Amino acid sequence: MSRFRAQISPSSLSAWLLLAVFFWACAPAASGESADKASAGGNISVQEARNLLADPPQGLIILDVRTPEEFSAGHLAGARNMDFFGGQFERQMAELPKDAPLLLYCRTGRRSAAAAEALGKAGKTRIFHMHQGIQGWKEAGLPLEK
Repeated sequence: MSRFRAQISPSSLSAWLLLAVFFWACAPAASGESADKASAGGNISVQEARNLLADPPQGLIILDVRTPEEFSAGHLAGARNMDFFGGQFERQMAELPKDAPLLLYCRTGRRSAAAAEALGKAGKTRIFHMHQGIQGWKEAGLPLEK
């Protein structure tokens, strides 16, 4: 009886290692993914926003860019109203600390997307855009303040 013995050439070993590294790099991070996202900003879901608020980065400013009427109907706890279409947004935006993390939302995510773009152009670097808006927050059954 002969024994089968596999031999791997250096080139095929390199290909296997390259493939393994590729799959490792593409795999989602386990627990560090939220922490990385929390320091970088970008679009976040309602659940990610809830987690961010449960353990906020130092100096977090919550911005509701809806109208004052929409704001008074219900908003996130601790939110500041900065009506995107109210005429004072640019002035208020300039008064925000440059490096402060900002959690931004509106009703559905459209106004806040435009506001996030404006804030980014103004040099703000840590913008968390709750892209599902307050509507998504309500649908998730999360609490609002009046």
